[in-house]
Amino acid sequence: MLWLSLLLCLIGIYSQILSLANKKRLTELSSTESCARNPLISIAIPARNEETTIENCLRSFMAQDYKNLEILVLDDDSSDSTAQKVLELQKLDSRIIYIKGKHLQTGWKGKIYAMQQLFEASNGEFLLFTDADTIHSPQSVGYGFHIMEKNKASLLSGYPLQRSKNRFTLALISAMVFNTVLFIPLRFQEKLQSSFYAMAIGQYLFVRKASLSDIGGFSLIKDNICDDVMLARVFAKTGHKQIFADMKNVVSCTMYHSFSDAFRGYERSITGVVKQSPFTFLAILIVVILLLGCVFAVPAAIFMLVYSLAHPELLMPALLLFLGSFLLFGSWNRMALFHGFPKNIAILGPFVFLLVIVMYLHGYYRKATGKGFTWKDRKI
Repeated sequence: MLWLSLLLCLIGIYSQILSLANKKRLTELSSTESCARNPLISIAIPARNEETTIENCLRSFMAQDYKNLEILVLDDDSSDSTAQKVLELQKLDSRIIYIKGKHLQTGWKGKIYAMQQLFEASNGEFLLFTDADTIHSPQSVGYGFHIMEKNKASLLSGYPLQRSKNRFTLALISAMVFNTVLFIPLRFQEKLQSSFYAMAIGQYLFVRKASLSDIGGFSLIKDNICDDVMLARVFAKTGHKQIFADMKNVVSCTMYHSFSDAFRGYERSITGVVKQSPFTFLAILIVVILLLGCVFAVPAAIFMLVYSLAHPELLMPALLLFLGSFLLFGSWNRMALFHGFPKNIAILGPFVFLLVIVMYLHGYYRKATGKGFTWKDRKI
Protein backbone atom coordinates (compact mmCIF):
# COMPACT_ATOMS: atom_id res chain seq x y z
CA MET A 1 0.00 0.00 0.00
CA LEU A 2 2.85 2.38 0.82
CA TRP A 3 4.50 2.01 -2.59
CA LEU A 4 1.21 2.63 -4.41
CA SER A 5 0.52 5.73 -2.32
CA LEU A 6 4.04 6.95 -3.00
CA LEU A 7 3.60 6.37 -6.74
CA LEU A 8 0.35 8.35 -6.85
CA CYS A 9 1.99 11.11 -4.84
CA LEU A 10 4.82 11.27 -7.38
CA ILE A 11 2.25 11.50 -10.19
CA GLY A 12 0.70 14.45 -8.38
CA ILE A 13 4.07 16.18 -8.01
CA TYR A 14 4.88 15.53 -11.68
CA SER A 15 1.53 16.98 -12.78
CA GLN A 16 2.20 20.14 -10.77
CA ILE A 17 5.64 20.66 -12.30
CA LEU A 18 4.50 19.89 -15.85
CA SER A 19 1.30 21.94 -15.75
CA LEU A 20 3.04 25.00 -14.30
CA ALA A 21 5.79 24.79 -16.92
CA ASN A 22 3.27 24.32 -19.74
CA LYS A 23 1.10 27.20 -18.56
CA LYS A 24 4.14 29.46 -18.51
CA ARG A 25 5.21 28.42 -22.01
CA LEU A 26 1.73 28.83 -23.47
CA THR A 27 1.51 32.30 -21.94
CA GLU A 28 4.90 33.21 -23.43
CA LEU A 29 3.85 32.08 -26.90
CA SER A 30 0.73 34.25 -26.69
CA SER A 31 2.85 37.39 -26.35
CA THR A 32 3.56 37.96 -30.02
CA GLU A 33 4.51 41.09 -31.93
CA SER A 34 3.21 41.98 -35.36
CA CYS A 35 5.18 40.81 -38.39
CA ALA A 36 6.16 42.97 -41.36
CA ARG A 37 5.61 40.21 -43.92
CA ASN A 38 2.20 39.88 -45.55
CA PRO A 39 2.15 36.63 -47.57
CA LEU A 40 -0.96 35.06 -49.03
CA ILE A 41 -2.53 32.66 -46.53
CA SER A 42 -4.99 30.00 -47.65
CA ILE A 43 -7.84 29.23 -45.28
CA ALA A 44 -8.75 25.58 -45.88
CA ILE A 45 -12.14 24.31 -44.69
CA PRO A 46 -13.34 20.77 -45.40
CA ALA A 47 -17.13 20.82 -45.18
CA ARG A 48 -19.50 17.86 -45.15
CA ASN A 49 -23.13 18.62 -44.25
CA GLU A 50 -22.28 21.84 -42.42
CA GLU A 51 -25.30 23.98 -43.34
CA THR A 52 -25.85 25.04 -39.71
CA THR A 53 -22.27 26.20 -39.06
CA ILE A 54 -20.51 27.14 -42.29
CA GLU A 55 -21.94 30.66 -42.59
CA ASN A 56 -20.75 31.81 -39.15
CA CYS A 57 -17.35 30.27 -39.80
CA LEU A 58 -16.93 32.00 -43.16
CA ARG A 59 -18.17 35.35 -41.87
CA SER A 60 -15.53 35.20 -39.14
CA PHE A 61 -12.85 34.87 -41.83
CA MET A 62 -14.39 37.63 -43.93
CA ALA A 63 -13.88 39.93 -40.92
CA GLN A 64 -10.19 39.11 -40.33
CA ASP A 65 -7.72 41.91 -39.62
CA TYR A 66 -5.25 40.01 -41.83
CA LYS A 67 -6.60 40.67 -45.31
CA ASN A 68 -4.31 38.80 -47.71
CA LEU A 69 -6.36 35.62 -47.70
CA GLU A 70 -8.00 33.11 -49.96
CA ILE A 71 -10.81 31.21 -48.25
CA LEU A 72 -11.18 27.73 -49.71
CA VAL A 73 -14.20 25.59 -48.86
CA LEU A 74 -14.28 22.02 -50.13
CA ASP A 75 -17.76 20.54 -50.29
CA ASP A 76 -17.15 16.92 -49.33
CA ASP A 77 -20.24 15.33 -50.90
CA SER A 78 -22.72 17.21 -48.72
CA SER A 79 -26.38 16.27 -48.95
CA ASP A 80 -27.68 19.47 -47.33
CA SER A 81 -27.48 23.17 -48.27
CA THR A 82 -23.77 23.61 -47.45
CA ALA A 83 -22.91 24.46 -51.08
CA GLN A 84 -25.72 27.03 -51.33
CA LYS A 85 -24.55 28.78 -48.14
CA VAL A 86 -20.99 29.03 -49.44
CA LEU A 87 -21.99 30.25 -52.89
CA GLU A 88 -24.21 32.96 -51.39
CA LEU A 89 -21.32 34.30 -49.30
CA GLN A 90 -18.99 34.03 -52.29
CA LYS A 91 -21.04 36.81 -53.91
CA LEU A 92 -20.17 39.07 -50.96
CA ASP A 93 -16.46 38.28 -50.80
CA SER A 94 -14.43 37.23 -53.85
CA ARG A 95 -11.78 35.66 -51.59
CA ILE A 96 -14.20 32.79 -50.91
CA ILE A 97 -13.63 29.92 -53.32
CA TYR A 98 -16.07 27.02 -53.50
CA ILE A 99 -14.57 23.64 -54.46
CA LYS A 100 -16.68 20.62 -55.32
CA GLY A 101 -14.92 17.64 -53.80
CA LYS A 102 -13.97 14.58 -55.82
CA HIS A 103 -15.27 11.11 -55.06
CA LEU A 104 -13.35 9.44 -52.25
CA GLN A 105 -10.37 7.49 -53.58
CA THR A 106 -9.55 3.98 -52.41
CA GLY A 107 -7.10 3.92 -49.53
CA TRP A 108 -7.96 7.42 -48.25
CA LYS A 109 -10.04 8.47 -45.26
CA GLY A 110 -12.72 11.03 -46.05
CA LYS A 111 -11.53 14.13 -44.20
CA ILE A 112 -7.87 13.57 -45.04
CA TYR A 113 -8.71 13.28 -48.73
CA ALA A 114 -10.67 16.54 -48.47
CA MET A 115 -7.65 18.20 -46.87
CA GLN A 116 -5.39 16.85 -49.62
CA GLN A 117 -7.62 18.43 -52.26
CA LEU A 118 -7.57 21.73 -50.39
CA PHE A 119 -3.78 21.57 -50.23
CA GLU A 120 -3.56 20.95 -53.98
CA ALA A 121 -5.94 23.82 -54.75
CA SER A 122 -4.24 26.37 -52.48
CA ASN A 123 -2.02 29.23 -53.62
CA GLY A 124 -0.88 30.57 -50.25
CA GLU A 125 2.54 30.37 -48.68
CA PHE A 126 0.73 29.18 -45.56
CA LEU A 127 -2.45 27.18 -45.03
CA LEU A 128 -4.77 27.35 -42.05
CA PHE A 129 -6.84 24.18 -41.91
CA THR A 130 -9.87 24.59 -39.69
CA ASP A 131 -13.27 23.01 -39.12
CA ALA A 132 -16.59 24.43 -40.23
CA ASP A 133 -17.86 24.51 -36.63
CA THR A 134 -15.23 27.04 -35.55
CA ILE A 135 -15.65 30.79 -35.17
CA HIS A 136 -12.53 32.96 -35.39
CA SER A 137 -11.92 36.34 -33.83
CA PRO A 138 -10.64 39.09 -36.20
CA GLN A 139 -7.11 38.47 -34.86
CA SER A 140 -7.07 34.70 -35.45
CA VAL A 141 -5.08 34.47 -38.69
CA GLY A 142 -2.61 37.22 -37.81
CA TYR A 143 -2.06 35.76 -34.34
CA GLY A 144 -1.21 32.32 -35.71
CA PHE A 145 0.98 33.69 -38.49
CA HIS A 146 3.00 35.84 -36.10
CA ILE A 147 3.64 32.85 -33.78
CA MET A 148 4.75 30.80 -36.79
CA GLU A 149 7.16 33.48 -37.98
CA LYS A 150 8.56 34.36 -34.57
CA ASN A 151 9.28 30.73 -33.71
CA LYS A 152 10.29 29.63 -37.22
CA ALA A 153 7.71 26.87 -37.07
CA SER A 154 6.30 24.80 -39.90
CA LEU A 155 3.18 23.63 -38.07
CA LEU A 156 1.21 25.40 -35.37
CA SER A 157 -1.80 24.13 -33.49
CA GLY A 158 -3.51 24.68 -30.15
CA TYR A 159 -6.72 24.30 -28.20
CA PRO A 160 -9.54 26.68 -29.14
CA LEU A 161 -12.15 27.68 -26.59
CA GLN A 162 -14.56 24.75 -26.42
CA ARG A 163 -18.30 25.38 -26.19
CA SER A 164 -21.29 23.17 -25.39
CA LYS A 165 -24.68 23.75 -23.81
CA ASN A 166 -24.50 20.34 -22.13
CA ARG A 167 -22.38 20.17 -18.97
CA PHE A 168 -21.51 16.49 -19.31
CA THR A 169 -20.57 16.91 -22.96
CA LEU A 170 -18.23 19.76 -22.05
CA ALA A 171 -16.78 17.67 -19.21
CA LEU A 172 -15.98 14.91 -21.69
CA ILE A 173 -14.42 17.41 -24.10
CA SER A 174 -12.20 18.64 -21.25
CA ALA A 175 -10.36 15.31 -21.47
CA MET A 176 -8.00 17.22 -23.79
CA VAL A 177 -6.49 18.74 -20.63
CA PHE A 178 -4.66 15.43 -20.11
CA ASN A 179 -2.06 16.50 -22.65
CA THR A 180 -0.91 19.63 -20.82
CA VAL A 181 -1.26 18.18 -17.31
CA LEU A 182 0.27 14.74 -17.66
CA PHE A 183 1.79 14.25 -21.08
CA ILE A 184 3.46 16.89 -23.24
CA PRO A 185 6.44 18.93 -21.97
CA LEU A 186 5.82 21.80 -24.39
CA ARG A 187 9.08 23.71 -23.99
CA PHE A 188 11.22 20.58 -24.33
CA GLN A 189 9.12 19.35 -27.25
CA GLU A 190 9.88 22.53 -29.19
CA LYS A 191 13.58 21.64 -28.92
CA LEU A 192 13.38 17.83 -29.07
CA GLN A 193 10.74 17.58 -31.81
CA SER A 194 9.88 14.06 -30.71
CA SER A 195 7.11 12.38 -32.70
CA PHE A 196 5.96 10.77 -29.43
CA TYR A 197 5.03 14.15 -27.94
CA ALA A 198 3.88 15.79 -31.19
CA MET A 199 0.39 17.22 -30.77
CA ALA A 200 -2.16 19.03 -32.94
CA ILE A 201 -5.90 19.55 -33.17
CA GLY A 202 -7.73 19.89 -36.47
CA GLN A 203 -9.77 22.90 -35.34
CA TYR A 204 -6.66 25.06 -35.83
CA LEU A 205 -3.87 23.63 -37.97
CA PHE A 206 -1.54 26.27 -39.42
CA VAL A 207 1.16 24.92 -41.80
CA ARG A 208 3.81 26.13 -44.21
CA LYS A 209 2.91 24.90 -47.65
CA ALA A 210 6.55 24.21 -48.53
CA SER A 211 6.86 21.86 -45.55
CA LEU A 212 3.60 20.12 -46.40
CA SER A 213 4.78 19.73 -50.00
CA ASP A 214 8.08 18.30 -48.78
CA ILE A 215 6.31 15.39 -47.06
CA GLY A 216 4.00 14.75 -50.01
CA GLY A 217 0.92 16.45 -48.65
CA PHE A 218 -1.27 14.09 -46.66
CA SER A 219 -0.28 10.93 -48.54
CA LEU A 220 1.74 9.53 -45.63
CA ILE A 221 -1.29 9.59 -43.33
CA LYS A 222 -4.05 9.00 -45.89
CA ASP A 223 -5.51 5.99 -44.06
CA ASN A 224 -5.26 7.29 -40.49
CA ILE A 225 -8.27 8.08 -38.32
CA CYS A 226 -6.59 10.91 -36.42
CA ASP A 227 -5.31 13.26 -39.12
CA ASP A 228 -4.17 16.15 -36.91
CA VAL A 229 -1.91 14.32 -34.44
CA MET A 230 -0.53 12.06 -37.16
CA LEU A 231 0.38 15.08 -39.30
CA ALA A 232 2.19 16.65 -36.33
CA ARG A 233 4.11 13.40 -35.84
CA VAL A 234 5.16 13.31 -39.48
CA PHE A 235 6.32 16.93 -39.29
CA ALA A 236 8.41 16.17 -36.19
CA LYS A 237 9.92 13.03 -37.76
CA THR A 238 10.89 14.81 -40.97
CA GLY A 239 12.56 17.82 -39.36
CA HIS A 240 9.74 20.33 -39.80
CA LYS A 241 9.23 22.17 -36.52
CA GLN A 242 5.81 21.87 -34.89
CA ILE A 243 4.64 23.85 -31.88
CA PHE A 244 1.54 23.96 -29.71
CA ALA A 245 0.14 27.28 -28.49
CA ASP A 246 -2.88 28.73 -26.69
CA MET A 247 -5.72 29.51 -29.11
CA LYS A 248 -8.68 30.09 -26.79
CA ASN A 249 -8.68 33.87 -27.28
CA VAL A 250 -8.80 33.76 -31.09
CA VAL A 251 -11.00 30.79 -31.99
CA SER A 252 -13.91 28.90 -30.44
CA CYS A 253 -15.49 25.63 -31.43
CA THR A 254 -18.74 23.80 -30.77
CA MET A 255 -17.25 20.41 -31.47
CA TYR A 256 -20.13 18.20 -30.33
CA HIS A 257 -23.80 18.84 -29.61
CA SER A 258 -24.52 15.74 -27.53
CA PHE A 259 -22.75 13.50 -25.05
CA SER A 260 -23.08 10.46 -27.32
CA ASP A 261 -21.51 12.31 -30.26
CA ALA A 262 -18.65 13.48 -28.04
CA PHE A 263 -18.11 9.97 -26.69
CA ARG A 264 -17.94 8.46 -30.18
CA GLY A 265 -15.68 11.23 -31.45
CA TYR A 266 -13.24 11.00 -28.57
CA GLU A 267 -13.02 7.22 -28.52
CA ARG A 268 -12.26 7.36 -32.25
CA SER A 269 -9.49 9.89 -31.70
CA ILE A 270 -7.97 8.10 -28.70
CA THR A 271 -7.95 4.77 -30.51
CA GLY A 272 -6.58 6.37 -33.67
CA VAL A 273 -3.65 7.98 -31.86
CA VAL A 274 -2.60 4.90 -29.86
CA LYS A 275 -0.85 2.19 -31.87
CA GLN A 276 -2.46 -1.21 -31.40
CA SER A 277 0.04 -3.89 -30.32
CA PRO A 278 0.40 -6.32 -27.39
CA PHE A 279 3.10 -4.10 -25.85
CA THR A 280 0.99 -0.97 -26.22
CA PHE A 281 -2.06 -2.69 -24.79
CA LEU A 282 -0.04 -3.78 -21.74
CA ALA A 283 1.33 -0.25 -21.28
CA ILE A 284 -2.14 1.25 -21.60
CA LEU A 285 -3.48 -1.32 -19.13
CA ILE A 286 -0.93 -0.12 -16.57
CA VAL A 287 -1.95 3.48 -17.25
CA VAL A 288 -5.62 2.54 -16.82
CA ILE A 289 -4.86 0.97 -13.43
CA LEU A 290 -2.98 4.10 -12.35
CA LEU A 291 -5.82 6.33 -13.54
CA LEU A 292 -8.30 4.24 -11.57
CA GLY A 293 -6.06 4.68 -8.56
CA CYS A 294 -6.14 8.44 -9.08
CA VAL A 295 -9.94 8.46 -9.39
CA PHE A 296 -10.49 6.66 -6.10
CA ALA A 297 -7.52 8.15 -4.27
CA VAL A 298 -9.48 10.80 -2.37
CA PRO A 299 -12.16 8.52 -0.86
CA ALA A 300 -9.49 5.88 -0.22
CA ALA A 301 -7.30 8.43 1.60
CA ILE A 302 -10.21 9.59 3.77
CA PHE A 303 -11.09 6.00 4.63
CA MET A 304 -7.47 5.20 5.48
CA LEU A 305 -7.10 8.31 7.64
CA VAL A 306 -10.09 7.28 9.70
CA TYR A 307 -8.93 3.66 9.85
CA SER A 308 -5.41 4.74 10.86
CA LEU A 309 -6.75 5.67 14.30
CA ALA A 310 -6.79 1.96 15.01
CA HIS A 311 -3.98 1.06 12.57
CA PRO A 312 -1.23 3.72 12.72
CA GLU A 313 0.74 2.04 9.93
CA LEU A 314 -1.89 3.37 7.47
CA LEU A 315 -1.29 7.00 8.38
CA MET A 316 1.69 7.59 6.06
CA PRO A 317 0.11 5.90 2.98
CA ALA A 318 -3.08 7.87 3.62
CA LEU A 319 -1.23 11.19 3.81
CA LEU A 320 0.76 10.44 0.64
CA LEU A 321 -2.41 9.43 -1.17
CA PHE A 322 -4.24 12.56 -0.07
CA LEU A 323 -1.30 14.79 -1.06
CA GLY A 324 -0.98 13.13 -4.49
CA SER A 325 -4.69 13.55 -5.16
CA PHE A 326 -4.64 17.19 -4.08
CA LEU A 327 -1.68 17.97 -6.33
CA LEU A 328 -2.99 16.04 -9.35
CA PHE A 329 -6.52 17.40 -9.39
CA GLY A 330 -5.27 20.83 -8.40
CA SER A 331 -3.11 20.74 -11.56
CA TRP A 332 -6.10 19.57 -13.57
CA ASN A 333 -8.31 22.34 -12.24
CA ARG A 334 -5.67 24.99 -12.98
CA MET A 335 -5.10 23.91 -16.57
CA ALA A 336 -8.78 23.33 -17.31
CA LEU A 337 -9.46 26.92 -16.26
CA PHE A 338 -6.48 28.10 -18.30
CA HIS A 339 -7.84 26.38 -21.42
CA GLY A 340 -11.14 28.20 -20.94
CA PHE A 341 -13.33 25.59 -19.29
CA PRO A 342 -15.72 26.99 -16.63
CA LYS A 343 -15.21 26.26 -12.93
CA ASN A 344 -18.05 23.75 -12.76
CA ILE A 345 -16.26 21.68 -15.43
CA ALA A 346 -12.71 22.16 -14.16
CA ILE A 347 -13.55 20.46 -10.85
CA LEU A 348 -14.72 17.26 -12.56
CA GLY A 349 -11.26 15.78 -13.04
CA PRO A 350 -11.99 12.37 -11.43
CA PHE A 351 -15.15 11.99 -13.53
CA VAL A 352 -13.20 12.80 -16.71
CA PHE A 353 -10.53 10.24 -15.79
CA LEU A 354 -13.24 7.57 -15.62
CA LEU A 355 -14.65 8.66 -18.98
CA VAL A 356 -11.22 8.43 -20.63
CA ILE A 357 -10.78 4.87 -19.35
CA VAL A 358 -14.20 3.82 -20.63
CA MET A 359 -13.67 5.53 -24.01
CA TYR A 360 -10.32 3.87 -24.59
CA LEU A 361 -11.53 0.39 -23.64
CA HIS A 362 -14.71 0.73 -25.72
CA GLY A 363 -12.76 2.14 -28.66
CA TYR A 364 -10.22 -0.69 -28.44
CA TYR A 365 -13.09 -3.18 -28.44
CA ARG A 366 -14.65 -1.63 -31.55
CA LYS A 367 -11.35 -1.65 -33.40
CA ALA A 368 -10.37 -5.18 -32.30
CA THR A 369 -13.75 -6.60 -33.31
CA GLY A 370 -13.75 -4.86 -36.68
CA LYS A 371 -16.80 -2.72 -35.91
CA GLY A 372 -14.76 0.41 -36.54
CA PHE A 373 -15.93 4.03 -36.37
CA THR A 374 -17.91 6.52 -38.40
CA TRP A 375 -17.28 10.20 -39.24
CA LYS A 376 -19.92 12.31 -40.96
CA ASP A 377 -21.89 9.17 -41.87
CA ARG A 378 -18.83 7.49 -43.34
CA LYS A 379 -17.26 4.27 -42.11
CA ILE A 380 -13.63 4.90 -41.21
